[in-house]
Amino acid sequence: MLSAKKEKPKQSSELSWMDYSGILDIEVEFVSELSETELTVYEILQLQKGSIIDLKKPAGESVESYVNGRILGKGEIMVYDQNLAIRINEILDSSAVLYYLSKERL
Repeated sequence: MLSAKKEKPKQSSELSWMDYSGILDIEVEFVSELSETELTVYEILQLQKGSIIDLKKPAGESVESYVNGRILGKGEIMVYDQNLAIRINEILDSSAVLYYLSKERL
């Protein structure tokens, strides 16, 4: 008696077995939040070129990054080709991000 064995497709990455081809070309909003602070209207009216606003966040602390309003991960601010950039150090839950993006597409 012969039995047919199904071969599992080889996985090159954790999510390679899932078919996300339908969402790979959609544009998303990427936001990285450095910090926030509260100012009074008086303080805002006093701002001028060269004013400094204390964000009360220690230098070198990580910044959060969001895709379509959902947290993606954490990173650090850096300079890349004379521009500010974010180096992603931690992806919090990439499978959940892909799940929500695919649901938004429907």
